[in-house]
Amino acid sequence: MFIRFLLVFVALSVSAFAQVPPIEPGVSQELAEWRAVRYSEVQYKLNLTLEKMSPVLKGTVEIKLQYAAEACAECPPRFIVLDWRKIRGHEEKSTISNVTLNGAAASVSPSLTVGHAQPDAQARASARAISGLKYEERDEHLIFADGVVMGENVIKLDFTSPILPSGSAITRYVDKEDGSEYLYSLFVPSDASTAFPVFDQPDIKAKFSLIIRAPFEWHVIGNSAQTYEQRLIDSAKPPDDLKLSKLRVFAETKPISTYVFAFAAGPFEKVSEPGAVATGFLPATDARNPVATAPGSDIYVRKSQAAKFKPHAAEVARLNREAIKYFEEYFDYKFPFPKYDLVLIPEFPFGGMEHAGATFLREASIIFPQEPTKNDHISRATLIFHEAAHQWFGDTVTMRWFDDLWLKEGFATFTAYKAMEKIMPEMNEWKVFYERVKQAAYQTDSTKGTTPIYQEIKNLSAAKSAYGNIVYNKAPAFLRQAEFYLGEDKFKAAVRAFLKKHEFRNAGWEDLVKEFETASGKDLKDWANVWVKERGLPVFRVGESNFGFDPSELRKKETVTFGVAQQNSNNVEANKPVENVLFWREKAKLLLVTSDSKTEVRELNIIPSTWSFGDQKISGTFDARRGVKLIFPNYQDYGYGIFLLDDRSRDYVLKNIQNEKDPFLRSMMWGALWDSVREGELDPREYVELVVRVQSSNFSLFPAGKERSAGNGGQAKACTLNCDDESTTALLLNRVGTAMNYYLSEPGAVATGFRSGTGTKNPVATAPGSDLVEEMLITGMRNSPTLGQRITYYRALLNIASSEKARNVLKAMLKGGNLSGSEGVSSPPNRNTLPTGRVSASIPIKTKDKFDIVTRLLILNDPEAPKLLADLEKAETGDDAKRYAYAAKAGIGTAENKAKYWNDFVNNKEISESWIEAAFGPWNSIRHSDLTLPYLQKALQELPNHKRNRKIFFVNGWLGAFIGGQRSEEALAIVNKFLADNPNVDNDLRLKILENVDVIERAVKIRQKPKR
Repeated sequence: MFIRFLLVFVALSVSAFAQVPPIEPGVSQELAEWRAVRYSEVQYKLNLTLEKMSPVLKGTVEIKLQYAAEACAECPPRFIVLDWRKIRGHEEKSTISNVTLNGAAASVSPSLTVGHAQPDAQARASARAISGLKYEERDEHLIFADGVVMGENVIKLDFTSPILPSGSAITRYVDKEDGSEYLYSLFVPSDASTAFPVFDQPDIKAKFSLIIRAPFEWHVIGNSAQTYEQRLIDSAKPPDDLKLSKLRVFAETKPISTYVFAFAAGPFEKVSEPGAVATGFLPATDARNPVATAPGSDIYVRKSQAAKFKPHAAEVARLNREAIKYFEEYFDYKFPFPKYDLVLIPEFPFGGMEHAGATFLREASIIFPQEPTKNDHISRATLIFHEAAHQWFGDTVTMRWFDDLWLKEGFATFTAYKAMEKIMPEMNEWKVFYERVKQAAYQTDSTKGTTPIYQEIKNLSAAKSAYGNIVYNKAPAFLRQAEFYLGEDKFKAAVRAFLKKHEFRNAGWEDLVKEFETASGKDLKDWANVWVKERGLPVFRVGESNFGFDPSELRKKETVTFGVAQQNSNNVEANKPVENVLFWREKAKLLLVTSDSKTEVRELNIIPSTWSFGDQKISGTFDARRGVKLIFPNYQDYGYGIFLLDDRSRDYVLKNIQNEKDPFLRSMMWGALWDSVREGELDPREYVELVVRVQSSNFSLFPAGKERSAGNGGQAKACTLNCDDESTTALLLNRVGTAMNYYLSEPGAVATGFRSGTGTKNPVATAPGSDLVEEMLITGMRNSPTLGQRITYYRALLNIASSEKARNVLKAMLKGGNLSGSEGVSSPPNRNTLPTGRVSASIPIKTKDKFDIVTRLLILNDPEAPKLLADLEKAETGDDAKRYAYAAKAGIGTAENKAKYWNDFVNNKEISESWIEAAFGPWNSIRHSDLTLPYLQKALQELPNHKRNRKIFFVNGWLGAFIGGQRSEEALAIVNKFLADNPNVDNDLRLKILENVDVIERAVKIRQKPKR
């Protein structure tokens, strides 16, 4: 009899499944869409227990939802499909028990099979009476196919889930300085379902209620404010051995997506800064938003780092406070959540994560591990601004699906620079935007592995691959162009309308375009479709046929016509029909410099087939009698694309770049020349020599042996007018490093004649120009007028240093940080006073710097390096020092060491991702490419495993390190063979490989190109 009723239940459940999309691992888009129209008003009530050093998170969850009413009298069975994913290798830690549905106990059933007819209602009722409610656990889901009603449904269950040092949604960090334990959650993009059963998709927003029981002395931070706490006695042994815990109750959140729900717990120190949120801003156009009355913002830092954070606290709080104030005004929308805390997390895998009301930030991004430069301050500020902007774009209005990830990330980056323009105008924010955001976008968008801004994602298991330069850098670059294309006021009006219309709900990119159309009165569908849904970028080139007139011929004309043509980037199929070739409509500015050194700026509307100036359908003209020495497209960087200079303009820039007073234009000139290098039109040696010459001429303003006192005002002023700032200098030196390591002839594996495991001796490093580059860097370290500039040159030296002199300089810095000018040379010490009044060019050396120096010396196989590392490990025993030491040893260039670390990378489950990420850079040094080449194919084979088990950016970093550690044709052949032999590799991984291998392809092509 029992068998009969069991079969009846099976038949019932299978029939119900006929209406459900296919159940597969992850969250398919089909399933997500099916659930989104059926489930609403979702609420989670979580009761969690956090115990010191427990391997699991323990808790109960109540899930309440409304099931959409169906228009029928006798409706077929309904079902609820929850996401519940177990972490591979730790399945035993993920358990559920005591499951009830609408008050009735439910037990798990065996997997169902297809093919039975649906029983009638009486048979269904009999099945429940005999066996009770059943649910199925299959393919990372819990499926309730019986007992579900229209209207309100309530599921209750107990659960456990793993707490791990890495690779899990709940991460444990143990401070190696004081033994303190810290726990934090990280659910983005869809890892909440590995912590407890949920609907883990962004468009099923829910209200979360949270109760946490944790050790008494711990702070617990959640999305909302704590409303109640109670001291509990866990155990008592007379007379005074009392073990206490504390129960914390948090207010219910507003509707948020699962990926922005979070908590953190541990013995944090709390720094309170009242008023960070409560600005009292009242939107002028929307009376629904009351005056903000939030209590302010708290910053949490682990107790061993509280003293280090103290000097930074006021500035971090100020930046956060000013960002909130700015965004409230710009968005015309008060801060959307009751409070806004910042939690500094050690070894956090991202720069930050914008959990609603409680952003988590990487500790090292806020508490500088090295003496900070202007660049470091910019990075910290943009991080804080970016995460604050997410509270509106991402948390309040959320994309429906992760294919529209750019809607939150692009806006957060773009508006971060808008905030910097207001809060830190001295940083020349749009120049920095060009140098950081645009260059990174072009670096990916010009490869065969690029993607559209909108990236199709059929299953959230692939959502991690959407993160990268396209959504973080091309998307904000497009928004910068969109603001210029539409007009700043119309763009802002559209953004404000978008936020208000979709508050605490979800939206797609088409919704934003509709607001653009409403604000501008234009049909923008075709314009937006190319920008958002097509891959690649435009390449612009001045038409030389109209520009290279003989001077004698020019005198016979009144005007000369020139054109600037738009081409497709090299990743677009060459055999596309002309009528189907992409065309990006955009606006830009163009700068003309005439023969009499006058300048003229023109605003351009870039439309198909031609450039139009205003309403004129012409390419452009200039006065033939005046002539033109420079046509510089994309002046002030409103446009997007590769803007290549014609030969005459490039020659002008090569000869005059050091005289350009505008730092923004000068930086763009450097960028245009670098584009010419990457496209094979300019010899990389010429670029390197120009950088060395221009940068060295700046030092000549303060030559060694000359007095550089405050009274030398003329020279100091000249340098401030002509010297590149730290941001531009860092970018230039990074390009020099790329040219030296990839584009010029083989640099030699190590400078000391290291013998590899095969017995082959690698020659002393002999890259052409390396001595001149090193000399320029060392001189910059000694003679630059600001500490930030000196640090910038020092960090560049770490990437390039190879000679004995350079190594001696690094060792001298390791001992004291003072550069006398005598390291490795016979010149007398330089003890002259800098403009700041300090004596000697001292660069403060902190723990990370010391390990960075030793890492470089180990890579170069310097004879003193092993002892220096051993001494350093004895002297530096802090928490971070252990990670630095582990990474440094990865730079030891022996076959045995490479094998040891490889085993750690792929097999050692106890090493956190942050340690691996710190180590695979030194391990893959370009100077050890012969030792690491045998691992390249293995590294590619590991990608599916990393995609499945690692955090978002791990795959990007892994490929960047392993492919970036090579530059040879042999390495390129290995990557191409892997792609050919694995046609079924996930397409997103294939694109990531193609994106990263571009560095080798360009290196090979550039080195093979005949030199001018």
